Amino acid sequence: LRAARHGYYAAVSYVDERIGEVLAALRAGGLDGDTIVAFTADHGELLGERGLWYKMSFLEASARIPLIVSAPGRLEPGRVTEPVSHLDLAPTLLELAGVAGDADLDGASLLSGAAGRDVVSEYLAEGVTAPAVMIRRGAHKYIRCDGDPEQLYDLAADPGELVNLAAEPEHAGLLASLRAAVDERWDLAELSERVLRSQRERRLVARGLARGARTGWDFQPHADASRQYVRTRSDLYELQRRARLDAT
Repeated sequence: LRAARHGYYAAVSYVDERIGEVLAALRAGGLDGDTIVAFTADHGELLGERGLWYKMSFLEASARIPLIVSAPGRLEPGRVTEPVSHLDLAPTLLELAGVAGDADLDGASLLSGAAGRDVVSEYLAEGVTAPAVMIRRGAHKYIRCDGDPEQLYDLAADPGELVNLAAEPEHAGLLASLRAAVDERWDLAELSERVLRSQRERRLVARGLARGARTGWDFQPHADASRQYVRTRSDLYELQRRARLDAT
């Protein structure tokens, strides 16, 4: 576990160095005073918490990511402590650039009061048997994936997300409100069918690509990438099914 975390932090340090090179190039070119820079990520990684080693979760280690924006002359230094979302990134950049926002965007500019609203996210890939959705409202996080137990955490009182409050009577009102918010935003049954339809189409393509000579996608000029990393010819979704706690 120590070695795995060491490797992950080394990767973070590597990214920091490369970003430093980009910022140094902006300074050297005299562009640092007129360039908007946004640093973020698509997900975090669970590094052994609860015995998990991946990203496919709405737990904080996976779902919480950096969002740092620099806009000289346009944005005063400060920190937003409320939860925000990637949905808010495009409207924020548009406003910083002086461009009128698109009314159809789901998010809102962080310069115009987006902070403090519900933060939403969805996960539709491997590791779940139905669409998984999350709503973050203040300190509370609600996770729903039909077929699995609901989850409700108070991150202020329980930052490790170890106590599921979904079955506690004193949180029934909040739970009902969050359920209603999910139902208002998502048609989970229709979304599930769209995901399955997309999977069927992509499996057809995958069968075609599996014919003939196969080459690992990794670019490794001095090594056989097919022999590196974690690889298996087993079906990915079958592996995920066997990994579930309720698998027989």
